[in-house]
Amino acid sequence: MSIALMLREGTAEKHQETERVPYLRAIFRGGLDPQTYAYQLEAFHSIYQVMETLFDSHKSNPVLSKVYYTELYRTKAIEEDLSFFEKKFNTKRRGSITPKTKAYTSHIEEVAKTKPYLLSAQSYVRYLGDLSGGQAIKKVIAKTFQLEGNEGTAFYEFPAIQDHQAFKGIYRKALDELDLDETQKGELLEEAKVVFDLNKDLFIELEADLKQNIGNERFLALVP
Repeated sequence: MSIALMLREGTAEKHQETERVPYLRAIFRGGLDPQTYAYQLEAFHSIYQVMETLFDSHKSNPVLSKVYYTELYRTKAIEEDLSFFEKKFNTKRRGSITPKTKAYTSHIEEVAKTKPYLLSAQSYVRYLGDLSGGQAIKKVIAKTFQLEGNEGTAFYEFPAIQDHQAFKGIYRKALDELDLDETQKGELLEEAKVVFDLNKDLFIELEADLKQNIGNERFLALVP
């Protein structure tokens, strides 16, 4: 089985678990408020910043170098969106890292120290997700906050990638060409599952913010 197929099939259950998180269901039903979304962006900013800094530090790794695409980087785009929401909706930043965000970034740092090639699993889950399901979330965000053009949705924009489908094909081909033995392939799959769990935990943490900001009654109406 190819590595790309192994990752897709092997993480399918984790993917479904994440999609069922009430926070995401509320988002797709138009229940997100600007402040909670700003908190989400702030958490993502911390995660992508750590991840991309470590990608750069280990770009010569024989495995990671094969899936090292700086055109996928999201840190600057997230900062742009955070600034937009601050100006348009007067949102605030926490100014501190939440427990689940810290757990996520600490895990990435630990992986980089011990087995940096496993950062490729971080790349697979995050970036292919941004290029796929992230595009559906972009439409929901734009509709929920009545945004025009690409304002406030830079996170989901990849100006250096003209054809998302074609690029995903290139990326999957690069994955399939990684020089990994069977043990390493197994480790890569397990790491990808961990990334899904870390992301799910982050959304569960954000659920408390959403309930506080829109009210528990409305939240329950969105997610019966």
